Amino acid sequence: MTNRGAVLKMAPLGKKFEKMDMLQMAKVAGCAYVATVVPNNPRRVESVIKKAVLIAREVGSTYIQAYTSCNIEYAIPTDKVMEDAKTVENDRYQFTEYVSEEAKQYLAERYGYKEFLPKPAAAIPNKA
Repeated sequence: MTNRGAVLKMAPLGKKFEKMDMLQMAKVAGCAYVATVVPNNPRRVESVIKKAVLIAREVGSTYIQAYTSCNIEYAIPTDKVMEDAKTVENDRYQFTEYVSEEAKQYLAERYGYKEFLPKPAAAIPNKA
């Protein structure tokens, strides 16, 4: 998750390569659920993990990419780790979620996830 060029303990000469797009790789590999999440929103983390587990049980593979600040590598004081996570989320690691159509249908029908229920068709006005 480190940006190219960053000089760190694990890359003392600077990180030489770009980050791999693991989310796109997961989608291409056929994962039915793919998400990125940062720990500063525990309810979102819980929701992402729950959906991933439910979908993995019946629909197909899932992939979650979770960012956590490495306070040792980046010398972030322990009491500032969550603040750093929020900064990173706002800057370069926004929450994303991909749910396949099959997984949406499964979550809606089996578990009542309203956000995945089909939208009702708009009523056509009667011209009588």
